[in-house]
Amino acid sequence: MNRMIQPIGLWWDGRSAREQRMLGVMALLIAAVLIWLLAVRPAFAWRAAAAERRVEATASLTRIEAGLSGRASQEAAGARAAMPPSMNLAEVEQAARAAAEAAGLSVTFSVDGDGGLAFDAPGVTSAALFGWLAALKADYGVETRAVTVIEKADATLDAAGVLGG
Repeated sequence: MNRMIQPIGLWWDGRSAREQRMLGVMALLIAAVLIWLLAVRPAFAWRAAAAERRVEATASLTRIEAGLSGRASQEAAGARAAMPPSMNLAEVEQAARAAAEAAGLSVTFSVDGDGGLAFDAPGVTSAALFGWLAALKADYGVETRAVTVIEKADATLDAAGVLGG
């Protein structure tokens, strides 16, 4: 082992003090880059992936809770029959409010100029919003005519649209 290290020592001793300092700084820079690439970047990537998994898990939990509350309301009220496709505006609003309450959404309604029911749902999750719209279609026969969705920085949505019977 000594025979392998001895030539390196001789080579190092053959360098001037200035060259030794420059080689030492270069070795420190290489070590810093390796630490960055092998330890720091993977830690940051792990943290970002954990945040993404948390958002996905929260969306899944919201979807599950909306499904459970929908089932609970169905069991409490008995099996609901889908309303006929020619619902008037008051029936559409009543069905939309009931489904929004079951999904835990805060939705405001107004009359649309084309005879539909306009809705505004600020600060909702995508799972809750689209679960609500799917429940309206499946449980009440209420069609979604238009939806506009804007994603906010906190991963919630501001949604507006038009429903019809």
